Amino acid sequence: MKSKLVLVLLLISVAFCAYSNTNHTCKNGILDIGFIHLSEVEPIKLQGDWEFYWSQNLTPAQLNDSTVHKSPMFVSVPKSWVNYKIDGERLPNQGFATYRLVVKKRKDTDVMVYGLKVPSVFSSYKLWVNGRLVSEVGVPDTDKDKAKPQFKYQDVSFVLDPRVDSTSTIEIVFNVVNYSHQRAGLQQPVYLSSFKQLASETRFMDILNLIIVGIIFVIGINHLNMYFFRRKDRSNLYFSIVCLVMIFRNITTGDRILAYVFPNINWEFLVKLDNLSGFGTIPLFALFIYSLFKTDFPKRVMQTLIVLGTVISLFVILTPANTYGKFRLLYEIYILVGGLYLTFGVLLVATFRRRSAALPTFIGMFLLYATAINDVLSSMGIIQTAYLAQYGLGTFMLLQSITITRKSAVAINQNEKLSVELTHEKETLEQRIEERTTQLQAQHDELLVHQEKERIQTWVNNGIALVNEIVSQNKSDFKMLSNRVLVDLVKYVDARVGAMFLMAKDAEDNQVLEMVASYGCGSDYKSANGTVYPGNGLVGATFADMEIRCITDLPSNYLKVASGLGKSAPKSLLLIPMINEEKAQGVIEIASFNEFSETEINLLKRCAEVIAGSIKTVRMNEENLNLVEQFKEQAVLLQQKEENMRHSLNELEYYREMYEKVKAN
Repeated sequence: MKSKLVLVLLLISVAFCAYSNTNHTCKNGILDIGFIHLSEVEPIKLQGDWEFYWSQNLTPAQLNDSTVHKSPMFVSVPKSWVNYKIDGERLPNQGFATYRLVVKKRKDTDVMVYGLKVPSVFSSYKLWVNGRLVSEVGVPDTDKDKAKPQFKYQDVSFVLDPRVDSTSTIEIVFNVVNYSHQRAGLQQPVYLSSFKQLASETRFMDILNLIIVGIIFVIGINHLNMYFFRRKDRSNLYFSIVCLVMIFRNITTGDRILAYVFPNINWEFLVKLDNLSGFGTIPLFALFIYSLFKTDFPKRVMQTLIVLGTVISLFVILTPANTYGKFRLLYEIYILVGGLYLTFGVLLVATFRRRSAALPTFIGMFLLYATAINDVLSSMGIIQTAYLAQYGLGTFMLLQSITITRKSAVAINQNEKLSVELTHEKETLEQRIEERTTQLQAQHDELLVHQEKERIQTWVNNGIALVNEIVSQNKSDFKMLSNRVLVDLVKYVDARVGAMFLMAKDAEDNQVLEMVASYGCGSDYKSANGTVYPGNGLVGATFADMEIRCITDLPSNYLKVASGLGKSAPKSLLLIPMINEEKAQGVIEIASFNEFSETEINLLKRCAEVIAGSIKTVRMNEENLNLVEQFKEQAVLLQQKEENMRHSLNELEYYREMYEKVKAN
């Protein structure tokens, strides 16, 4: 364990040294490289003391004009000008300034093409070389309202021709303007070399970065696929999201590949992606590590890291760079503390406890965290090194891929072993399982048949109970009984239209069928079928022969279902005679858009019998009531006749007495 950690630290130190060139230092705004030929050495980092003119936007001509008032000072470059002091006070981040450096070298005998590797300058600038404007990035206007920031990592070429100018000196002038970022000025190192060498190195670094992006992308997609195939393991999902975030980190920092793909990308948006891809990694790594080592990672600590990371990310999203940049130190402390805890407080502890895959995860995380610290310190200007986090991330992901592959291989071997054991067990159990399955299937089929019968019987019983309830509630109201029974039956069998016809007498005392109730019928049908004679039409035939009729090929104009949307013809018609004591009392006609099942027909037949008996009883009660009323009326008439007769007898008696008196006289 210790030997591996020492090796890791050694590799990181070597990487730092490889990216640091301290052989040449600028002094008092001059860099003397002697007789070194720039095409024969590695690119020279232009570090050291540069001339600096605060709040002065000077051109090379003005700098070399003794009549122009200038107030130079010498400052350390690369470094943000917020670290410089004038009269004991630090400079503000917003403002503008001019940088100048003079490089002394041996004279060229031939025309040479040199170049400057200029990283991101905060936040817009003009670059002059030997009095010529060779590059302008953004709008470096001293007017705050007109200035526009832009990021551009570029190799700037310039030509030295000994036939035209002196080639023993190179004057480099930057006019830098910043009103948008907390860091300002030449924050990152500028390199000088032959343009061919700079372009070659740039191509190499671009290819390397694209390879790393491709590796990260492939690994991320692989983990995402693994999550889709096994969703219980969320570590793959979290890791794939980390891969996506780190891809954004790679293409929005350093040479900012995204700015090359989208030259007109919004500066503020690019800065937010840069910061979010840094500050948003701790919550994602916390989720990833917690999913792997829950027993070694307290849940409350994990939730705290996520909440803090979410708050910081929201603050970055919702505020401009110049606002959230004021608290950058707090964010970097959060990354420092969070990363230390994840690496040493969780992964190292899990490694000591011999958790599965803890050691390679710790090594990878340590590498990633060490390179991330390098990037943070470099971005703060504390050290001058290249961004290395993408390499640490690539190493971390490769280690994770190896770990996952090993886990998969172990799982496959275990599955193969279990497969052999299970094959033998399967052979002995197959026959018993088949027999038992046959038994269970038979029992299941019987149960389904029984359940279906129970369901049908329950449905029929409920329908009959519904009819009985209506009958019991409307024994004395013939009209209400007919309407209620018809409506509830139509709805119960999920039909759409219905009518009820009962036996009656016409004016000539002939037997007819009278429509006493209807549901959903159109006015045309009601007027045409208000009275039906036995034997006429489907209703009359059903009443006459007392047989159920179920018709599925109805004429299109036989019956229409009336609704607010218009009229439509049903597909199936059912006519059921209402029979009581082998005598038809009437007919129930129901139409539906679906065919009637045997169960529905059986239910309606039984309900028709109940309704027929009830209707007969109601009719008998009505007839008895009519007879009673008739008897009462006849009794009243007889009483009146008796009174009249008594009155007539009294008159006869009176006349008889009078006659007797007259006769006696």
